[in-house]
Formats: sequence, structure tokens, C-alpha cells
Amino acid sequence: MNTELLKKPPCGCSGKRKTPQEATGGATRDGLDRAEYHRIIESFDVLSVPRDIQVLIREALDSKSWDWFKECDGCTCVSEMYWPTKYFPPCLRHDFDWQTGHGGWRSNVRFYRIQRAYGMSVLWAGVRAAGVTVAWFGWVKWAK
Repeated sequence: MNTELLKKPPCGCSGKRKTPQEATGGATRDGLDRAEYHRIIESFDVLSVPRDIQVLIREALDSKSWDWFKECDGCTCVSEMYWPTKYFPPCLRHDFDWQTGHGGWRSNVRFYRIQRAYGMSVLWAGVRAAGVTVAWFGWVKWAK
């Protein structure tokens, strides 16, 4: 029996995402969140993220309604494309929407738009957005 297959999560995600500590060389909590915050802000210029998308991400980062560094869990069972930690901006904003009571269809549409701004193809962004919608309906909605 191949025990390597047993180590993968049943959802099909790789399970190999780096922790923030690994991605930033083991920095402290304050250093970690500052480093990740700056990585996200720098991504705006590097990836030519449109201003309206930058505003959505900054709203999540700068909100007093949640602690993004503690409460963001990334895109559950959907790997972050080319991002070294779980704080991939589309996932971070999507988590913000749900953690602050603004989840739902609009949140999933925003998730799709932000993924597109971060260079994902129409197909892949659509599959991921459909995935979080199906996951919500099939699991989270009924778990309460």
C-alpha cells in the first residue's frame, strides 16, 4: 500500500503550503505580519493589480473588524498559485468577507475578480470560485 497517498488531505489539495514562519525564515509574530503585509502591498505594483482591487485588499488588511494574520486560513483545500504563504490576497479578502459577516454570492464574485487581477486564467479562477461556493453550500452552510 502506498502510504504517501494517505498523507494527502482527502480534498485533493497538496497539503504542502509553507507556514508563514517557513516563508519568512522564522520571524516573530510582529515581524511575520509586517513582512507578509509588505509582500501583499508590493504585489500590487509587481502584478499591476488594478486600483479597485487594491482597495478591496487594503480594506481587509487594514480593518479593525478582524486580525487578518490570525483569522485568515487561506483558501481551504485550494492551493495558492505562486504565493509562498496562506495569505494569498484573493483568499485573504474572501476570508475577510466571511469572517466579518459579508460572505455569500458577492463575496465569491469578488474572489473571482481578485484572482483574475492576480493573473489566474478565466477557467482556473472560475473553477476555484465554484469550488468555494460548492464547499460552502455542501459543508459550511450545514455545519452550523
